[in-house]
Amino acid sequence: MELKQGLMVGTGIFLALLILLAATGVAGADDATLSSTAGKERTITVTGTGSVYVAPDIARFSAGVVTESNASADAMQKNALLMDKVATAIRQAGIPEKDIKTGKVTLEPIYTQPRGSSEEPKIAGYKATNTVTVTVRDLSKVGEAIDAAAGAGANKVAGVSFELSEERSAAAYKDALRKAVSDGAEKAKTIAEAAGAGKLTLRSISESGAYYPQPYYVELEGGRAAPAAVPTPVLPGEQKVQATVSMVYTFE
Repeated sequence: MELKQGLMVGTGIFLALLILLAATGVAGADDATLSSTAGKERTITVTGTGSVYVAPDIARFSAGVVTESNASADAMQKNALLMDKVATAIRQAGIPEKDIKTGKVTLEPIYTQPRGSSEEPKIAGYKATNTVTVTVRDLSKVGEAIDAAAGAGANKVAGVSFELSEERSAAAYKDALRKAVSDGAEKAKTIAEAAGAGKLTLRSISESGAYYPQPYYVELEGGRAAPAAVPTPVLPGEQKVQATVSMVYTFE
């Protein structure tokens, strides 16, 4: 009987030791987690945006000739003669050869069908079209070049588009980046002051995105121009270039 009681006491002591060791282990694990959390850096993440507005330095427009004739060869011949005059006039307006590029040359039949008739349409003639795309790098010559093309016989002039050259676009984007970084720094400072945070230290910065303007168009009335004593007015306006950065600060 005494032996049995001793075994029960010993077993109880052993179980108590196991429970104590288990509790000690859990407590130790909790201490490690808390230590890791306490040592984690405290950060502020902000997004900075900067924008600049710059005037375009390139303009493009297309000028073309549309001719019609009963014979396809005659339509093309008339078109070629007029188009040569148009290209010559554009060059004489100060546009170099390298900035005058053929855009489209087409020849298509003109069909006719009596009203109310069930007969198949018949070819009544042919229409020839030839257009050139003109790049103007001196914007003061845009109106003059358009008027020169129209005066030489161009009967199809598309709207003018404005854009930034690679050099101007790159320079504008650098300015926008500087503004974006400054904006991000000001935001981080404001947040830190409002939250009562200590000294800020820039931990990382990355370029988040960029916005480059797409060419925008100015339509000419009726899609065509006519020769005039006063050059066609063309106003390029300004275009927006934007940069965005992501900035991470640590604070005390």
